[in-house]
This record gives sequence, C-alpha cells and structure tokens, in this order.
Amino acid sequence: MASSADTRSPSTAGLLPSTAVHPRARVFGRTWLTGAAIVRILFGIVWAIDAIFKWLPGFVHGQTLPDELGGAAKIDVPVVHQWLQLWNGIGLSNPQAFAVGIAIVETVFAVLILTGAFSNFAFIGSALLSLGIWSGAEGFHLPWGRDGQTDLGPSVGYIIASLALFYAAAGSTWSVDRWLAPRLGRLSWLASPQVFAASRG
Repeated sequence: MASSADTRSPSTAGLLPSTAVHPRARVFGRTWLTGAAIVRILFGIVWAIDAIFKWLPGFVHGQTLPDELGGAAKIDVPVVHQWLQLWNGIGLSNPQAFAVGIAIVETVFAVLILTGAFSNFAFIGSALLSLGIWSGAEGFHLPWGRDGQTDLGPSVGYIIASLALFYAAAGSTWSVDRWLAPRLGRLSWLASPQVFAASRG
C-alpha cells in the first residue's frame, strides 16, 4: 500500500525522487505546457531583438538617450513630471554607462527566457524592467488621447506577457529549469516550478 505522504501521480513518480510535484501538475495538461513553452521562446526572441537594437551605436553610446528620456517637459502631471525628471537625471549623468547597462540587462533576460533558465527571476525581472521603461522612457505614454494616440505603449504588453508566462509556469517545459530547479535548493524559487503534464483517467 502506498504511503499517504507520496502525493505524486503514477506518471511522475520516480522523476523527482526528492522533490514533490508542483500542485499545478493537476491543472496543466501537456498541450498547455507545450504551448506555454512556445510562447516563452517567441517572447524571448522579441526580447533578443530588442537587445540587439540596444547594442546599436546610437543607443549604446548614449546618443539617443536625451530624446528617449526627455519626455518630462511634455508632461504636466506633477508626480509623473518629477519621476521623469529623476530618470532623466540618472540616465544623462553618464549616458553611455546607462545605455550599456540597459543593453546588458535586456540581453540577459533574452537569454534566460529563450533557454528557460531561472525563469521565475527572468519573468518577474522583465516585468519590472518593462514597467520601468513604460513609466520612465515612455512616460506612461502620456498625455493620453492626444495627437492621434491610440494605445498605452508597447511596454504594457511586455508587463502582462511576463506575468502571464510566470503564472503559466512557462519555464517548466523545454527548458534548463527542468534540470536546474531540483538542484537549486533554497534558491529554487528563481526557477520555474517542476510541473509535469497531468495524467488522464
């Protein structure tokens, strides 16, 4: 008779001898996990393209930063105006160092998302970076409803996509995390949880 402490399904028993299968295994099916992995890889490709653009001379040498961070003058909302001025001051104090830093961060996130390594860290980090870009360089896409504007800016989509992939455990399939997560110990929260396709029947 099986021990009551062993909560693993027959399809996953023995795969992780010392690690309990994540509860989401009873919710996610094989199609879901495969689809989430495909979307994760596509999202990683988008981040990689963004990172490539950041390494172009105009950005990485800080030449385009004054224009990209100069939106504060167009925003009349006091708190937002001050926030934009803060980022303007930080970025333009050393434009090249700031630009190289952004390029490195985006490159790292692209690699982590594409390979599915440290996925939880990558998804939350990319959501926070996108929030920073949206609130800083894009200035929340303010002023809304003027000059023919029809959306809130592209970074909002990045925020939602990052959080959706985090929730979907998109790093649990076709990923480095399948090997990495059981070996991280207390740092296992940085990787996507070990989720396996739920068995039928």
